[in-house]
Amino acid sequence: MKTLKQSAIAIACGVAALAASASTAHAHAILQDTTPPRGETLKTEPKMVAFRFSEPVESNFGAVRVFDARGHQVESGSVQRPGGQRTVGVALKPGLAKGSYTATYHVISADSHPVSGGFVFSIGRPGAIPKTVAQLTAGDKIGNPTKVGFAIARGVSYAAIAFAVGALAFLIWTWLPGLGSVAGAEGRWRNASKRFSRRLRLLLVAALAAGLVSEACQLVFQGATGAAVSFWHALDAKILREVIQTRFGTVHLIDLGAFAILLVLTLPRAWAPVLQPASVGATGLAAPRFGRLELAVMGSLAFLLALSPSLAGHAATQSPSGLLIPVDVLHVLAMSVWVGGLLTLVAVVPAATRALEPSDRTRLLAAILLRFSPVALAAVSTILVTGLVQAYVHVRSVDNLIHTGYGRAVLAKMLLLLALIALGAYNRRRAVPRLRALARGGQPPGTAGAGLRTSLRSEVALLAVVIAVTSVLVSYAPAISRSSGPFSATKTLGPLELQMTVDPARTGLNAMHLYLTNAKDGSQFNGTKEIDVGLSLPKKGIGPLKANAQKAGPGHYVITGASFAPAGKWQVRITDRVSEFDEYDTTVELPIR
Repeated sequence: MKTLKQSAIAIACGVAALAASASTAHAHAILQDTTPPRGETLKTEPKMVAFRFSEPVESNFGAVRVFDARGHQVESGSVQRPGGQRTVGVALKPGLAKGSYTATYHVISADSHPVSGGFVFSIGRPGAIPKTVAQLTAGDKIGNPTKVGFAIARGVSYAAIAFAVGALAFLIWTWLPGLGSVAGAEGRWRNASKRFSRRLRLLLVAALAAGLVSEACQLVFQGATGAAVSFWHALDAKILREVIQTRFGTVHLIDLGAFAILLVLTLPRAWAPVLQPASVGATGLAAPRFGRLELAVMGSLAFLLALSPSLAGHAATQSPSGLLIPVDVLHVLAMSVWVGGLLTLVAVVPAATRALEPSDRTRLLAAILLRFSPVALAAVSTILVTGLVQAYVHVRSVDNLIHTGYGRAVLAKMLLLLALIALGAYNRRRAVPRLRALARGGQPPGTAGAGLRTSLRSEVALLAVVIAVTSVLVSYAPAISRSSGPFSATKTLGPLELQMTVDPARTGLNAMHLYLTNAKDGSQFNGTKEIDVGLSLPKKGIGPLKANAQKAGPGHYVITGASFAPAGKWQVRITDRVSEFDEYDTTVELPIR
């Protein structure tokens, strides 16, 4: 068993390293179009500036701002939705002077990830601007303390949900029937049930309180993410009101209420029923049952907690949500039954068995494990099936599994689950039968009980890593969403800033747009003498293939028929010649699906 424990630790460390190797999480709402067009010089003032994205976005937290040449904001009124949930815009003040203007956006993707950027347009004639888009949106970056704190709060919430839901399932399906099947009339059996109830109540109170705090913290962290401020600055009534008005905020506020109600129900009483003297005319002890109303209330709250991760995460924003939401709920419920059951076995049941004689301890452990084993098997089977469905919908290919942050996190979780299944199989085939044989002979648990305890603790340790990986997983955009067009990238090109978009970023003909701006003042760069674009796919030995870039406006070049085939990681090399002697070049890696 020492080797088993060491193997579990090694697996956990290896998988944690795999998850940590995933690249930084990026939001997957991509800017598709702007009004007016990027880099355009207009004859008359536009009535509105608008941004259209590849998916629905939240428009709170000062989503759209427009700055004039002096750095003053010139938008008028609140953010509007001129083209539905994928578009955000704002009206402009009338009578704007001629010159260049910078429009920026800072929105939240449908799955709570932040996105920011902007563009320059001109009225009448181009002019210098005091700050570039990069400078204006520099304050929109999310600090590492916010990212780490958000991930920890998510992990604590997931663990609290798992224990609350799983402990209730263990109590009803495993502990009460298992205890009732072997309990004798002696006082020590009632003492054992009291010990179980006290320990379970203590841990439940701690878990529910932690869940309550973590939900409150997630609301603040989301405010810090949306408003691009620190956690402490996000403790502002205005920011929190904006968070609550979003889908994320509504779901987590409901979660907070569910944790609070469960905590209120748990605090004033011994949560698990305790063995009581049998009814008149009978002898011995009997375990009382929960009432129907009590079960209905607790079951509804548990289901609400299990539903919330899908409503606040990728399942509700990715297609087909009609499949993903129920699959995600089943996944969370099955994981909770498994996690909560194992935690109860490791942290609560020993407190009860210590009140019993060694032979009675063996009988109780055997009775409990015989009931929990098929429940755990059903939970693991459900986790595998639902996990495969989620992986297929969100990942779709081996390439996405290996080369995206989301895919590597999914792979890490799969490896952990395989290790957990191996430990569970060991317990089911070796530990449980040995305990059952000892119970029949009236013998103490001995080495069989010690081995089972070590194995269960290893499972709990691995499950803790699973929860940590899951809390990281939701911070990544699903691989399939990042592998479907359009593609957008920003690169430095000498003293210039290059923005490149490729639509739809799939095999075949694509539309490629190149926007060149002066990195110092953000104005469109109109000093290009010649621009060369070369396309290559090194893995297949293709290219470089020359693509003809046509000038569409100041600093704006278009390639209407850029051909990419086959799929793979293409390289786009851009060379900008600005004089007979000077040129700037850069290479953009472009994934084509």
